Amino acid sequence: SSLEGMRMTTEGIFIIDETGPTSGSVRALLQDLEELKSVNASLRKENHSLREQLNTARNGESVRGRSVRPSCDAEFARALKVFYHSMTSIRAQLQRLRRHRPSEESDLLGLRLFANEQSHLLRDFSEQLEQCVSTLKQDVAAIVRRKREQSGIWS
Repeated sequence: SSLEGMRMTTEGIFIIDETGPTSGSVRALLQDLEELKSVNASLRKENHSLREQLNTARNGESVRGRSVRPSCDAEFARALKVFYHSMTSIRAQLQRLRRHRPSEESDLLGLRLFANEQSHLLRDFSEQLEQCVSTLKQDVAAIVRRKREQSGIWS
């Protein structure tokens, strides 16, 4: 097996040699992992805050006898939540794009294939980013329209 020469801790965890040829990619993955953990923590915090706002809005509406329909603030919070989740996915895609490199043994054909693949990845990234921003714009516009209708402002 290819794992026979690997060093292990007493808990059975393999030790990866940081000086080996893969150390750069391992470091990049570890850095991405830390960034994603940070993004995840901030999203959890934001989610908790949005849930509190939503609960406050729901409780306030039921006490005053309003309709069950969520407030504009709650709808806006939900639209932002969807946007943040989409941006997290897009950020991960950008990290993959940044790490994407041609192999060192690439000849002219290999470089052409790499350029085509990179172009495809960039196009996908661009489309996802455009879709994410467009969705947020549409959601906010609908919320603003509804708010204006409710308050009778048509300016």
